[in-house]
Amino acid sequence: SHSLGPWRRDRSSRSPKTREEEEERMSVEGPRVNAKRKETHLETVAEVVSLRPGQKVLVWEDFPSDSKVPCWMVKGDIGEVQSVDGDGAALITFPGKDRGGRSLPTIIKKKSYCYIRVEIPGQSLGFRKQEPAKRKKETPFAPPAKSEVPKEEEKPLTEEQKAKKEEAEEFLKKDPKKGCVRFTFTQEMPLGLRFSKDVPPWILAVTDGSPGARKAPRVPVAGIVTHVNGYEITEKDCQEVMQGLKKRPVSLDVDWPVDQALPAVNRA
Repeated sequence: SHSLGPWRRDRSSRSPKTREEEEERMSVEGPRVNAKRKETHLETVAEVVSLRPGQKVLVWEDFPSDSKVPCWMVKGDIGEVQSVDGDGAALITFPGKDRGGRSLPTIIKKKSYCYIRVEIPGQSLGFRKQEPAKRKKETPFAPPAKSEVPKEEEKPLTEEQKAKKEEAEEFLKKDPKKGCVRFTFTQEMPLGLRFSKDVPPWILAVTDGSPGARKAPRVPVAGIVTHVNGYEITEKDCQEVMQGLKKRPVSLDVDWPVDQALPAVNRA
């Protein structure tokens, strides 16, 4: 028989042991509700682009849900979308998945849409059993077409700017400080990084497939960018220094998050 490892096909042995655990489960998955009649088939289904409340979905491949306490979703399970947040994370109830035949609400995020299909109502073709489609490799980041825009003439540097440039060049000649990784990018394409408005800024997100995600080590979420091209990010110079992100090559010195294991290398 096929072992599910740490996952379970039902929640029969997961009854909360304390009031705190029950409250935590409720905050993640919502309340359990009485089951509707468990459906055995849907009409025509299609790949999921977006979801909205009231739609019915079909589990296309076995996978773990995205709730804090994941539930193992089994190919053929049918559920109904209850709500969808701004990031596309959907709360979906699956009749009969919980003990006692009740409906089990669980979270399925946008990254897991590839494992489910959504019903297209009003078509009578019926659902035909198919082999799961192979996931195509996505290339969301394509180099932008180079436009023939005349370059502006660079203004001569002031004495203060010359001093800062020399300081930045000297900084880059030295190894990154302990607990810091220096990332260098040469491709003429977006880095795929989203920053906070703090000074210095935190890295809030790294887009999958982007140059930042393909680095080894990957640019860390929650890392702090202290220098761009050797220029320190300060309250006074933040805007000017961050403009350096548009240049290529560009280097970012990132203080590694204290709650993540420090990589063996300090350059990437």
